[in-house]
Amino acid sequence: MQMECFSDKNLELSEQKSICDEDAMLMQDVANGNDHAFRMLVEKWKNALINFFYRSTSNVATSEDLAQLTFINIYRARENYRARAKFSTYLFQIARNILINEYRQSARRPQSVELETDFTDDKNSDMENAELEEIFELAIAEMPENQRTAILLLKQQGFTYDEIAKTMNASVGAVKTWIFRARATLRNALRERKA
Repeated sequence: MQMECFSDKNLELSEQKSICDEDAMLMQDVANGNDHAFRMLVEKWKNALINFFYRSTSNVATSEDLAQLTFINIYRARENYRARAKFSTYLFQIARNILINEYRQSARRPQSVELETDFTDDKNSDMENAELEEIFELAIAEMPENQRTAILLLKQQGFTYDEIAKTMNASVGAVKTWIFRARATLRNALRERKA
């Protein structure tokens, strides 16, 4: 399989770069009717998508459903796909839109809160890690959607600021602000825990 390279024409001439993306090439194969290429993309990206959704929903079943919906939407739009950026940018832009729709829909239906506490292991470090994870999840859940998505794409998916900006249809400056505020929120949550 030959990698597809393309230029980002939105960048200044001095910043222009060629992007070679094997996943974009696979997606072109999907657009041409290759279902095996689609299965390869699903297999490669499903865990990353589930993790992305889980950080926002804290529910494994919902995260899996949203990841599946993302892949369904990608498959339905396969014939219109054009490699204008990295495939991961395209993928997480669709995932973000699905997450926003999920928030809108869940705001209209009642929520039940379930706290899972399973402290069968007596090691202090495990309990402390679980407590830190819970603090992190609560802080993430309370963040505005833009901050949450930006920090998750940065830390969970390893996106650059430019990739986050493209995914979120925002400026790099806005992304930097959202990430700065998200980090401040996380720091404050940790400080409150220590107090």
